[in-house]
Amino acid sequence: MLRSFYTRYARWILAVAVATVPLIAWGTYGAFRSSNNNIAQWLPADFPETDIYENFRELFGADDFALVSWEGCTLDDPRLADFARRVAPSPEEPNDKFTRYFSEVTTGVSAIGTLTAEPFQLNRRQAIARIQGSLIGPDGHTTCALVGLSPLGCDDRVAAVNALRAVAVERCGIPAEDLRLDGDTVINAAIDIESQRAIAQWVWLAMAVAIVVAWFCLRRVRLVLMVFTCAGYCAFASTAMVYYTGGQMNLVMVIVPTLIYVLSLSASVHLANYYRDALRDGDPGDAVAIAVRHGWTPCALSAATTAIGLGSLAVSHIIPVKQFGLYSAIGVLLSLVVLFSLLPALLQMWPLNPHTETLQRKATAGERRLREMAGVVIRYRRPSIVMGLGSIVLCGWGLTYVTTSIAPSKFFPPTSRWIVDSDWVEQNIGPVVPVEVLLCFDGSSSLDTFDRVHLVKQVEQRVRTVSEVGATLSAATFAPPLNSRDWLRRRILNKQLEENREVFFKHGFLSEADGSQYWRVSARATSTGGGTYDEILRKLKHEVDTYLADRNLADQGVTTIYTGVVPLVYVAQQELFDGLFYSFCLAFALIAVVMILVLKNVTGGIVLMLPNVFPAAVVFGAMGWMNHAIDVGTMMTASVALGIAVDDTLHYLTWFRRSLEQGSDRWLAIAEAYRRCAVPMTQTTLIASLAQLAFVMSSFQPVAHFGLLMFVLLFAALVGDLILLPALLASRMGRCFQRPTDGHAAAQQPVATAGSGLLPTPVADGVLPAVQ
Repeated sequence: MLRSFYTRYARWILAVAVATVPLIAWGTYGAFRSSNNNIAQWLPADFPETDIYENFRELFGADDFALVSWEGCTLDDPRLADFARRVAPSPEEPNDKFTRYFSEVTTGVSAIGTLTAEPFQLNRRQAIARIQGSLIGPDGHTTCALVGLSPLGCDDRVAAVNALRAVAVERCGIPAEDLRLDGDTVINAAIDIESQRAIAQWVWLAMAVAIVVAWFCLRRVRLVLMVFTCAGYCAFASTAMVYYTGGQMNLVMVIVPTLIYVLSLSASVHLANYYRDALRDGDPGDAVAIAVRHGWTPCALSAATTAIGLGSLAVSHIIPVKQFGLYSAIGVLLSLVVLFSLLPALLQMWPLNPHTETLQRKATAGERRLREMAGVVIRYRRPSIVMGLGSIVLCGWGLTYVTTSIAPSKFFPPTSRWIVDSDWVEQNIGPVVPVEVLLCFDGSSSLDTFDRVHLVKQVEQRVRTVSEVGATLSAATFAPPLNSRDWLRRRILNKQLEENREVFFKHGFLSEADGSQYWRVSARATSTGGGTYDEILRKLKHEVDTYLADRNLADQGVTTIYTGVVPLVYVAQQELFDGLFYSFCLAFALIAVVMILVLKNVTGGIVLMLPNVFPAAVVFGAMGWMNHAIDVGTMMTASVALGIAVDDTLHYLTWFRRSLEQGSDRWLAIAEAYRRCAVPMTQTTLIASLAQLAFVMSSFQPVAHFGLLMFVLLFAALVGDLILLPALLASRMGRCFQRPTDGHAAAQQPVATAGSGLLPTPVADGVLPAVQ
């Protein structure tokens, strides 16, 4: 029936595949044009921290800004005023191709002018001291421009950053190599640019490496082209699906096409080897049908378990990780459809030559070596099990030391232009990572404006004691000295502050809503070096909350709110760790249930999970022992590794049980499964792992880390499936995989041949005799 199906419909399948190529190409193009890497939007809208941040933006407006400076940008540099004038939006030209991305611009010079003018009339020295570390550097002379983004600029940060470069270089004559850009907007744009560049630059090398390795493994140009056609079709179709379902690419989603490509390639190589076995053993006309019949169960189960492993990432609250899990799981299931339609159709239309002498000779020699390798594993099964399970336990303990990090500054190498610019800005101007402290005074508070501004000043001083905080801005920055103890002078100051509250509203340091007042202390924390984000937030809360508690200000209706990038990143890091743990546990449990149902044996299902958990436990446990933090690029690899390990396990188990059902004893079944599976397992590992290794050269760290971890995990999975799994099957634990109907050998305990400790030498026809 299968033979007649592919004979009849092969041309139609190919015609449909060709007809959908333009749609897939357009969808892939559209997917990569859409990108959103705003870390503030990584958490769900119903999270308390997200809700607080959105309320903050409603109170004080969007706080998206870019810091622009350059070598020689000082208070007396005429280019600074020229730059500010050219960037500032003009009512006469609202659609200017550059200024439409910006809403306002503030420079060190303009800030000094505000502070020294009415109503507060600070002297120049006081004014510089107030904004030192935020708009003016430690030397009191180097300065910068803070450029706020318009709604259009917020929607397209890459275009906004490119516009800033164009204005500075083309219109103001600032040398490109001297220009320094920093700030949350710039880093988000950098993530957009570098994440897509990482794929665009290295995907072709990865594909070339995979093709070369595949040719050395498969030795058939026609077969290699067929396998890569299917894998490429699956990868691009999965990417196009993102566009047509309204999704967006981000620094995590850019890995989806590469992952689907690797998984599809692995499945295609397995099916191709089933086809070659069928050519060698049977009627060439039935080879495609036999390959599909033999490969359907393990490939379908592999796709299902891999989809479970990937889909488990949907429990993460980090939106890019959740999207990655959903889209990649759907992509794996889609690739299963392509695998059993497009590849068999190609093989049916352009079959291999079944009479190739080289293929026959290599198969015979290879079978003998594989049986010998299986014999070695069986002979040393106890040391293999002890070392394998010991590694799981020892390295697994290191999982308790695993840490996570999604600090944007860690996404780029130290030599990256983005990091070089950020370091320069921190050294010459000050830190730029925002953390906001809001002092909320409810309607019952009896504190007057003087008391409130004075409290803001005291809190600002406490915030400055945190070593990672380099600068602060608040309403106190724009207020006169508040150290007067004279009652009359205090009343005058209070009246003056009341009459000029609009200054605080204008500069975004005071807002009112629902009868409450919100006074803002805006701190800037370091993004390189120093403590982690959770340490910064913990220190800051301790300083402020202790100060307020000591003065019983809660009785005066004063509460605090902490928001900004630092609290959001801290919560996102916690969610990243929780998502890693829960998604892996969920994937493990669901895949274990699938194994138990397939085997109809609880003990067998649990035993079978040991080699599958081996790669993730060993690799991630070692990362814990080495104190290497997990980022968004490496988080997904744990569930991916589990799915890939199960893939090879199911192929091995399929041949093992088939051999048992044909009457072989357990050790002979292990050797037969080894003969059938070791080569395609090794081939898929080499092709996929070496292709992933190409991404290690990427300057975008999440992609580079993903490629490196996948390389290591794939080889660890191969060790688990070709050493630990056969050793477990050869031990007493392997008895649970036998059934009373599995031939005459079911009740026999196999023994090794005396002397060699290996399985018996193959007889002339290449078939091992049953061990009695």
